[in-house]
Amino acid sequence: MIREKRLRPGQKIIQEKLATELGISRTPLRSALQLLEGENLVRAIPRRGMFVRDYTEREVREIYDCRVALEATASRLFATRASEEEVEELAKIFRPFAGQAEIDPQAYQQADIHFHQLLMDGCKNVFLQRLFKQGNVLVCIELIGLVRPASATLPEHLEIVAAIREGDGERAEKIMKAHLMASQK
Repeated sequence: MIREKRLRPGQKIIQEKLATELGISRTPLRSALQLLEGENLVRAIPRRGMFVRDYTEREVREIYDCRVALEATASRLFATRASEEEVEELAKIFRPFAGQAEIDPQAYQQADIHFHQLLMDGCKNVFLQRLFKQGNVLVCIELIGLVRPASATLPEHLEIVAAIREGDGERAEKIMKAHLMASQK
């Protein structure tokens, strides 16, 4: 519900209502909310209740710091470890948007999420993948949404794909780092 934005950032979670809607008692709901709090997706405010996490500007910068470190490395590894099929799957993601004057932001955001997830999956480094997943980095980014228009990021994504196709891990890493730092700014 948080990822689908049926529960919006900053929204108070009314536990009784949510438990009824989900058809569960409040005890397992409380346990689930505690887990989500540990994953930085909800926040408990004493005497006020539980709220869907709304990231501060500082937290967004910190999330991007993590992305730069993890995804730039994943891009380098993907370029040298991915199969031809994985590279082709990555390349296909942004083809529907090439040459379009008007790009649907929601469709593009889903493609962007898919792209970054495939890079992590294809880097074939279990510990890097675990850090990314445990930090809920992609979910946080999904909640933050696109910070730059597709017209700015599409060429960067295509450059990353080109470097990966060439097996140039250092170039893929450098472009990914610049791509994410531009978004962070």
